[in-house]
Amino acid sequence: MTETTEKIKVLVLGDSGVGKTSLVNLIANKTYKPSSWTVGCSLEVIYHESKDHSEFIELWDVGGSLVHANSRSVFLRGTFHGLILVHDLTNSKSYTNMIKWAVEYAQQGQTASKRLTREGESNLLENIDIPKLIVGTKQDYLWSRSRYNIDRSGLISHLNAQFISVNSLDHLQYKSSYQQQQISNFMDQVVKHKKNLSNRFNKPFRSSAGEGSSSNAGSPASAGRGLFSSLDLGFNF
Repeated sequence: MTETTEKIKVLVLGDSGVGKTSLVNLIANKTYKPSSWTVGCSLEVIYHESKDHSEFIELWDVGGSLVHANSRSVFLRGTFHGLILVHDLTNSKSYTNMIKWAVEYAQQGQTASKRLTREGESNLLENIDIPKLIVGTKQDYLWSRSRYNIDRSGLISHLNAQFISVNSLDHLQYKSSYQQQQISNFMDQVVKHKKNLSNRFNKPFRSSAGEGSSSNAGSPASAGRGLFSSLDLGFNF
């Protein structure tokens, strides 16, 4: 089992009042109830373990209030390694609004000068290359499982995300449940994505074939030429 000190960050987005903070508390195994809606951003750190790795993961719970929409871009400009989109199972509008949240993330909180076309939104959604999870909350309010009949076609399908539904207030039922396993699998994907990203930038680059003469190929000077790592570029992940 390996452990690193690299920051691994997951962004949690959704309409105000859908239960993002309650979901984060469920994942972090915190039983207290949030006293009010999140203003700005709330940060929670969890310790995720699997047979291959052990990592700290930051959960960035960004407030969904329209009042703070202009300042939200401050939190969306960073580098994230996973995205959780949250909707309320009893509120169909919060489901369709996930497209808006995904697009806002893809644009890093920047407001487009004009309304995007459906094709433009589709392209943005397909280009989100981090692991994604869609969570429906307030499952306890559904008196019948047959009511959980959501259209997973349309633009939402372009996200290629896993769907689960939870009762964020029932911590006992959550333990060792299908939902907990799916969230754990998602966190595994997040860690794997982060490590692949780090390896990609830390892998040495070599100059293309044909540059320089073959007679200098064995010299120490030529060995270092065209060979550099992310440290040379000043990248910090």
